[in-house]
Amino acid sequence: MKTNSAPTRFTPLMALVLIAGLVYGVSAPLGANAANPPAPWVGKQLDGKKCANPRPSPGGGPFDYLQRHTMMGKLNMIETAHFPPEVEQGIAGKTGRMMDDLDFVLRSFPNHHRALNTSVQYSMRFKKWPADEHGVPAECYLQRAMNYNPRDGVPYRLYGYYMHKKGRFPEALEANLKALQLYPNDAMLHYNTALLLVKMKRYDEAMTMARTLYDAGLTLPGLKNKLVAAGKWKPSAEELQKIKAYLDAQAELEAAKADPSEPQAEATPSAPAAASGALQPAAAQRTADADPEPATGQNTLQP
Repeated sequence: MKTNSAPTRFTPLMALVLIAGLVYGVSAPLGANAANPPAPWVGKQLDGKKCANPRPSPGGGPFDYLQRHTMMGKLNMIETAHFPPEVEQGIAGKTGRMMDDLDFVLRSFPNHHRALNTSVQYSMRFKKWPADEHGVPAECYLQRAMNYNPRDGVPYRLYGYYMHKKGRFPEALEANLKALQLYPNDAMLHYNTALLLVKMKRYDEAMTMARTLYDAGLTLPGLKNKLVAAGKWKPSAEELQKIKAYLDAQAELEAAKADPSEPQAEATPSAPAAASGALQPAAAQRTADADPEPATGQNTLQP
């Protein structure tokens, strides 16, 4: 049976719509925001479960923390509402449970440096992530952040530190080496990586890093003491005297202070410039206590 339907007229407007569909429909999936790329949950928890969070990124996010200077109004609003000092310190929540507020910040800004640091410090309170806790453990936020913006070295640094403390040495080393590619002059990152190599009994690599650090003037004794104990560092008489004095002081303090042979935590993660410059041990031994973005050159090594 024939149907007498009129042929469709191809108008200029239809051509414009078709071209727009080809350009925008192919270049980005429906609902994607070119300015704010998606931040999928990737990786696994320490217990092997898949990292997942059913809550979406709020407020049109996710947003890149490295681009925060372009959206300070939004960042300030989120931090005021969900990231006051009591949340950052892991003490209490503002709108509900502490993890509800922290989760809101990290769903909005996946690589928010200080919020990621809070998640690390909070997760380390538990041997196993509590089943009734809200949000997700630090390893999930960190893996998501590393995947979201691989050019941001702070999530790699924090992941390396976290995995080191959790005894996951291969994962810690991989993250540290990636961070060192981005921040090659970060003294504390070199120090923690060398400590990690000692624990992995990769002494030659640890010695190479240690010589560079101590030749530049680093005075933290933990790394050298580890290498001396392993028979890899042959100390001078003066060094032996200093080591003995240090060990005597540690015995008297009875571990009242943090053991410098442990990976050195940062109260707030720093993102030193990955530009030229040598290691600055004095700055490396100083923990940032305010903004995680120190001035250019701070935390680099210089002889």
